[in-house]
Amino acid sequence: MNKVPVQVDGRFRLGEVLGSGSYAVVYSARNIINDDHVALKLETVVEHSSSLECEYWILKQLEGRVGIPHTLWFGRESAYHALVLELLGPSLHQLFLANNRRFSLLNVVNLGVQLVSRLV
Repeated sequence: MNKVPVQVDGRFRLGEVLGSGSYAVVYSARNIINDDHVALKLETVVEHSSSLECEYWILKQLEGRVGIPHTLWFGRESAYHALVLELLGPSLHQLFLANNRRFSLLNVVNLGVQLVSRLV
């Protein structure tokens, strides 16, 4: 296993793990230059194409729309592809835990409306 860098692009210092998915781990991070909190995704570099790079290009196409995070940086840091994003707020998992591991019907409907509106 590759050692996770402490800092990315010389300005983003990694914090706690926010979550993980099939190809990347999401960290809380801080821009040490302007003190902004950001989300930082790391994906191990492998021989085939990067899923994180594909995500970066899709986000660049959607940038400016409501609910789409602004991409701050994409590149390679040691053995990882890294994507730095605007941190929009707590994750759905964090909200789920804050609501005693339950979402009301109204929460689910509002979430569905927001998801569909992002696709239109």
